[in-house]
Amino acid sequence: MNWSRAVAVAAAGLVLCGCTATANRAETAPSPEVSAHTTRKTADAAPVPPADRPSLILNGQTDARPGELVHMMLYGVGRAEGGDTVVARSSALSGPVRLRWEGDHYWALGALRMTDRPGTYPLTVTVHDRVVARDRIQVVRSQRPVFALSASPDVTRPGEPVWITFDDLYPGEKGTDFTVRSAALAKPVRLVHDEDVDFYNPRAFSARPELKPTLANGTYTFTLYGPDDRRIAERSLTVRASRPGDPDYRGEVRGPDFYEPGHTYWQGDPPYRVRAGQQVAVMWHDLSPDPGEETRLTATSPAFTEVLRLRHDDSKGADGDDPRFIGTATVRPGLKPGRYPVTVVAHHGRVKRTGYVIVTAR
Repeated sequence: MNWSRAVAVAAAGLVLCGCTATANRAETAPSPEVSAHTTRKTADAAPVPPADRPSLILNGQTDARPGELVHMMLYGVGRAEGGDTVVARSSALSGPVRLRWEGDHYWALGALRMTDRPGTYPLTVTVHDRVVARDRIQVVRSQRPVFALSASPDVTRPGEPVWITFDDLYPGEKGTDFTVRSAALAKPVRLVHDEDVDFYNPRAFSARPELKPTLANGTYTFTLYGPDDRRIAERSLTVRASRPGDPDYRGEVRGPDFYEPGHTYWQGDPPYRVRAGQQVAVMWHDLSPDPGEETRLTATSPAFTEVLRLRHDDSKGADGDDPRFIGTATVRPGLKPGRYPVTVVAHHGRVKRTGYVIVTAR
């Protein structure tokens, strides 16, 4: 298990789980950040364990399904005191779970039995067979395997990413080789278990492929196949490209603008002057870029040594600005002084903008 990740999740408010402590129990409303196929309760902040007595913190113990994992942390018991005798027991777990020392506390992951019935199960933690902490695990009913697609809430555009998920945490289900095929995808997509997204569900599989950018309008079928190439389930998705009248048909573009690399972007008055052989930074703004343009926008110019690929600027400097794309080009060393065009084409050719740089002698 990636323990540093688990600690980060807990410290961030336990986005994917519930959290209680024996000394401080909290219940809150579901978080909007929970994945489409994981339901958890969250806490406003990670609880602070008391320093003067053992304190047990559980994650994933509320609304838990049979087969899910429960994350246990015990504070207030030193390594010299506990040694290797710290054990958690509950009839909800598949067996006794030995907690291991990590940094300043003991921890472990316990798996719920697939045969657990809905209900509340007591849990105890012992040190040298002496009970030092108690809590409860709430188990809910198993659910049938679920194959789901999640895309834009309004309309799905060609080139957009789509979440594909398969949750088969159910008695008797097995295998990990799941593939989705669709004419809307460039190639078959393999679903994998992502511990960052589904930390508590060991049988949740997902992928986030992009739809073909040139996809024709229509409804497309996504078919899930199992390890033996057996068809398991199908889902459909309606895709429609932007058209005149839609806000994102041509976006709301500005640029290309130019500025000195390594300096703060400032939209100065054209033209921009640069010496042959030096570099120039290019900036492009678009309030509603086409899906996938984050990876395929380019700036071309006879003054550049090569085609400049513009990348999406997600730095702090871009906060509060329209989606913007940047790149740094090198001006050809032996270029004659003059005025040279720099062109950016966007929105599948519907938008073409040209700016100019003045190249001076070395």
